[in-house]
Amino acid sequence: MTRAVLTFHSIDDSGSVLSFPPRSFARLIERLAATKTPVVTFDELSQRDHGVTITFDDGMRSVYEHALPVLREHGFAAHLFLVTGRVGRDWPSRLAKDGKFEMVEWSDVEECAHSGIRIECHTATHPDLRNIIPQRILDECQSADDEIELRIGRRPTLMAFPFGSFDDAVIGLIGPRYRACFTTRLGYLTRKIDFARVPRLDAYYLQAPFWNEHLLSAPTRGYLALRAAIRAVRGAT
Repeated sequence: MTRAVLTFHSIDDSGSVLSFPPRSFARLIERLAATKTPVVTFDELSQRDHGVTITFDDGMRSVYEHALPVLREHGFAAHLFLVTGRVGRDWPSRLAKDGKFEMVEWSDVEECAHSGIRIECHTATHPDLRNIIPQRILDECQSADDEIELRIGRRPTLMAFPFGSFDDAVIGLIGPRYRACFTTRLGYLTRKIDFARVPRLDAYYLQAPFWNEHLLSAPTRGYLALRAAIRAVRGAT
């Protein structure tokens, strides 16, 4: 039996490394539904030996436009790791088709929350936490948590490291604040989960129909293990 946390950023057709095509996303979700693969919150997944948790990082509006309707149709849960300081503001990026990503509004976030997507912490401004002083690390999380609780009525219990970057000092500071902290390390969940360093599967590598239709199969596990090894050689997290 296999379990995994999937991570997406933008659901669009631009072809960037942060993008996943809407049609492929719908096909993936439909395949999970057809195979009766449990698609559950992370808290529930951590108590199972088989299933998938879906996560989105940053808060691109394409998630609201293209992912939310598909998830809602199937009644699937998910987690949105939100950069609160970018809500309602475009995010300039060389990776975006038009040089920027359109971000969610708070009304979009509220609808996501009401539809089964849990809103979690991705800090207020998305800094590399290794490069800022301890007090600012705490402030980044406190500010994001406070804003989400004020707007949504639920305080985050999970967080994702911006850029996937962390060290022992960062974990020591913020690990105790959350049920789990999520990385960009490419991997499935093992039997014993390190809740301070949870791995995820980057959906960018799963766009081909075979991979996303056989997500928890041995061939896909082997393929992603190879991708993880290549990333390690290149020094990527």
